[in-house]
Amino acid sequence: MFKKAMKLMIPLGIVVAAVILAMVMMGSRDALETSDAAQPLPRVQAIEVAFSEVPIAIVAHGNVTSRYELELATEVTGRVVWTAPEFETGEIVAEGTVLLRIDPVSYQLALAQAKAALATANMALADARALKRQAAIGEGELNIEAARQRIVKAEQDLANTEIKAPFNAVIDKKLVEFGQFISTGQPVTRLLSSDTARVTLPVTTVEAGFLESSTGTPVVLSAQIGEQQVQWQARLARIEARVDPLSRVIPVVVEVDSPYDTSVHSRSLPLGLFVTATLPGQPVNSAVRLPSSVLHADDSVFVVSANALRRKRVNIVHREGGSVVVNGGLEPGDKVVTTRLDLMFEGMKVEPGDE
Repeated sequence: MFKKAMKLMIPLGIVVAAVILAMVMMGSRDALETSDAAQPLPRVQAIEVAFSEVPIAIVAHGNVTSRYELELATEVTGRVVWTAPEFETGEIVAEGTVLLRIDPVSYQLALAQAKAALATANMALADARALKRQAAIGEGELNIEAARQRIVKAEQDLANTEIKAPFNAVIDKKLVEFGQFISTGQPVTRLLSSDTARVTLPVTTVEAGFLESSTGTPVVLSAQIGEQQVQWQARLARIEARVDPLSRVIPVVVEVDSPYDTSVHSRSLPLGLFVTATLPGQPVNSAVRLPSSVLHADDSVFVVSANALRRKRVNIVHREGGSVVVNGGLEPGDKVVTTRLDLMFEGMKVEPGDE
């Protein structure tokens, strides 16, 4: 019986000892000191609103094309007996450059025959006048005129055996080769004028309302070529009086004189290059330019007032690259928050900073 009681007391004693030890340890632990430190507020940067006249620039993109494009065709028939070294796709040729020659023999013969016919007609007319035969005189005069016209035609045909560039141009396509037999009306090359380059820019109807519409207004074209950002001076040629039915934009045409002349431009402007155009626009009065990053949902921004955030919806009149032009919804002196926090809401306490 005693042994059985001892078996029950030992576990109980262990539990009691553990409880007493725990109470002693808790009693000897130093009390936790309370802290008066406040939770730090998120710090935000802001810019102060100051309204003024804000200049506007319209940015658009387009491909450089030639002002004139021509598919040049032959006016005579024959075999190509010579082609110029410059007669290759992509080459620049000057106005009047002979591109190719067609075998002229048959046309030289036709010219000689026309001249012989004129001589014969002159002799016949002289005989008729000597004999005072009025009917023969009238016929002779007509024959002479016909012979003269045949000479003109033969000379034109002979001249047309040389096909020349009608203007300064870039050869876009070479359509015949040396030794090829070609017929009247057959295209031999496609030419792109190199005197004036043209860029047609798509501009939205909203942006078009800001454009300076005066013909000749300076426009800057730019493109990345290698490691360089190259610029060319262009001019406004016209704003088309229509809206494209598919894209719903207004085509704006700008032109560049002498695009290949490096004495005019720092670098030649090749046809087909994709460029960015900066078009000057009319300024907006009583507005402010802000970075696009300040915008939140529904074109709203946060401003700092009494160390708290307030949401304001703004009126945006123009978007330009990484900025927006605002002319409503803000007051002078408002501090627009430029810092993007993970969580931002109306009334949120913040610590304002300055930019």
